[in-house]
Amino acid sequence: MEGRDIRPGETIWCLMLRSGSLFVLVVAVALISSAGALASSSNANSGLTRDTSLESLVLREINAVRASNGLDPLAPSSALSRAAIGHSRSMATLGYFAHESRDGAPFWQRVKQFYVTSSKTWTVGENLAMFGGVTPDAQAIVNAWMSSPGHRANLLKAQFRDAGIAIVHHPTAGGVFGGRSTWVITLDFGRR
Repeated sequence: MEGRDIRPGETIWCLMLRSGSLFVLVVAVALISSAGALASSSNANSGLTRDTSLESLVLREINAVRASNGLDPLAPSSALSRAAIGHSRSMATLGYFAHESRDGAPFWQRVKQFYVTSSKTWTVGENLAMFGGVTPDAQAIVNAWMSSPGHRANLLKAQFRDAGIAIVHHPTAGGVFGGRSTWVITLDFGRR
């Protein structure tokens, strides 16, 4: 994150975990902003695949955690899912890991393209995770986020009502992933 300007109201959290062949990097961002972000299952050219069943299980696990903390569940949002899908695919294919889009645009601008609002204020947030070497399960993904204060704050933020998640796998992801088998996860939150 060196050399990066942080916008007022933006919170960034990073957590790296190493255990045997498992490598996990999770990043969270939350932002409150004033208003005025597709999807096939695989890409044969790159070997990129999307795991929609794991996405459903992660959202179910998140909602169980929210319920145990007295919070309303997050509703699946096709708009937020489209934003998350594009970002996970871009990161896995182009070999970078950041909230900013490949062109340097902040995450909230990407999300706003899909998650349109007529209100003057809206809230969005984002958690990212990367798992290398092994296929993660829903509990491992949510536990990693819950172990980090910033990710936990996003998962338990009462204002968030909607969520979109994208989990993609690249068998030989380049760039920061070093050509290794990598799972890239984007979870976008919102309320409009």
